This record gives sequence, structure tokens and C-alpha cells, in this order.
Amino acid sequence: MKFDMTKNKSTMTGALFLGALIWGAGTVFIQICLQGGLETALQMFFRFWIGAACLGIACIRNLHRINRRMIFCGALCGTFLFFSFFIFTVGVENTTPANASFLSASNIMIIPFLSWAMLKLRPEKKIFLGCGICLVGVAVLSLQFDGGLHFTLGDLLVLLSAVFFSFHACFVAKLGAGFEPALFTFVQMVAVAIWSTVTLPVSGADFSVVGKDIPALICVVILGVFNTALCYLIQMNGQRVLPPTRVSLILSTESRFGAVFSVLMGYDPFSLRLVLGGAIMMLAILLVETDLLTPKKKKPVSV
Repeated sequence: MKFDMTKNKSTMTGALFLGALIWGAGTVFIQICLQGGLETALQMFFRFWIGAACLGIACIRNLHRINRRMIFCGALCGTFLFFSFFIFTVGVENTTPANASFLSASNIMIIPFLSWAMLKLRPEKKIFLGCGICLVGVAVLSLQFDGGLHFTLGDLLVLLSAVFFSFHACFVAKLGAGFEPALFTFVQMVAVAIWSTVTLPVSGADFSVVGKDIPALICVVILGVFNTALCYLIQMNGQRVLPPTRVSLILSTESRFGAVFSVLMGYDPFSLRLVLGGAIMMLAILLVETDLLTPKKKKPVSV
């Protein structure tokens, strides 16, 4: 499988950074929703149905172009996406937020090998180096070593969710190449929304809290429109131009943006780890997106 790395590369790179920025800000919106009584299961239910509705309205004139193959492929990718969310949610409840942030970012290292196996795309050496450096940056940003490191069942679940997310990214690259991005994203959002609806009884969701906290209600709408519909549409378009390894590396900056927004909103204190971890992550992206490690060829001297 080949990607046209020259077509709209800079535009899509910028769009992916925008998506990572919006996802990072979403950590604050999620916290506001939780404080307002909207637990994770309800958030997933509302944000994915809202996201699906937004994309459905945007694509309303082209909905007739959805065929059986798109439904099958979109449902498969949406299923991987749902379980990555669902397993991550269960895992977070049984581990620390710092460990969850670090382990969920492990997909940075999983995707290069998975895309190599599934898509026959052998990543460049600098991709492996960049992903490894980026993971170190996430560790500096997320982990606190004061109380020691402990691996729990929650950590295992978060790691499993990273595996599902990696499969989602690779299946999107493998199956979604021939589909219109907006329509394919719409089918995926509907699949996740249906899964979220089916699992509501298991989570014991309480709909009586809906509407009692206006800021929470506003935030869940924002999560549906921007963090779900817009961001996943950006990801789908990005993977038409860039390989999944590069897409995942850029989107991993979500953790850095999330930490920044958390500090700005007063949820976390400012620290040296925030600066150092973010700097390491940006170094990793520079190594991959530029030719810093590629020796320049000497121009022949004319005589």
C-alpha cells in the first residue's frame, strides 16, 4: 500500500495537530462532564450520537452512496474504536491517570509494527527512533516515580485498549482508502454509537442527571461536535495522505496539549515535567517530519 506523501502533506500535518489540540482540550471538557454527573458511559452515548448526527447532516446529499462494503468496513473499524474507548474507560477506573496516559500512548510503538505486518509498510528507521523518543516524552510528561511503579489489572486494560486503537488505525488505513472520508467516518460513528447504546444497561447509566448541570450539557455537545465528528474526520483524511505511523505520532501530542489545558484550567499545577516532556515529544516529531538525521549530500565543486 502506498501513500502520496507529496499531496497536501503540510496541510494535513497541520490539521492533525489541530485535532490533537482539540482532543487535548477535551480532557477538560470530560472533567466538567464528570463533575456535572455525566459518567463516561453517558458521555460516550451522547458524544457519538451527536457526532454521527453532525456528519450525517453534513453528508445528507451523499448518504445514498453508502453501500454494503462501506457498512461492513466502517462497522468493523467502529467496533475496534468502541472497544478501545470502552476498555480504556474500565482501565482508568482501576489505575492512576498518569499510568493511563503513558500506557495509552504505547500505541505509538505498536502501530509501526502492526502497519508493517498488515499494510506491508516497512517504516523508516527514523520512524522507530521518533516513536521511541516520543514515548519517553510521554513518560516524562505522565509518570510520577515518587511512589514507585506498580502494574495493576487497570494498567493491563489500558494497554489492551492501546492495542485496539492501533488495530483501528491500521484497519482504517487498509479498508478506508477507497471510501469518501466523511461517509466512512459517519458509518464508524454510528457503529460506536450503537455499541454505546447496547452497553448502557451494563454500565448502569442514570439519564436523570441529564440537563441538571448546564456546563456539563454544553461540554458533552462540544465533545460530540468537535472532539468526535471533526477530529475523527481529520484523522480519516490524514490517513489518506500519511501512513498510520506518522498520524499516530502527531496525534500523540494530545497528551501534551491535554496537560497544558489542565494546567491552564487549574486542574494540575505547572511543573518542569510538562516543559521537558513536551520538548522531548516535539523533538521526536521534528526528527520524523524533517531531515535532521539525513546527511546532506555535498554539492559538487565546479572547477
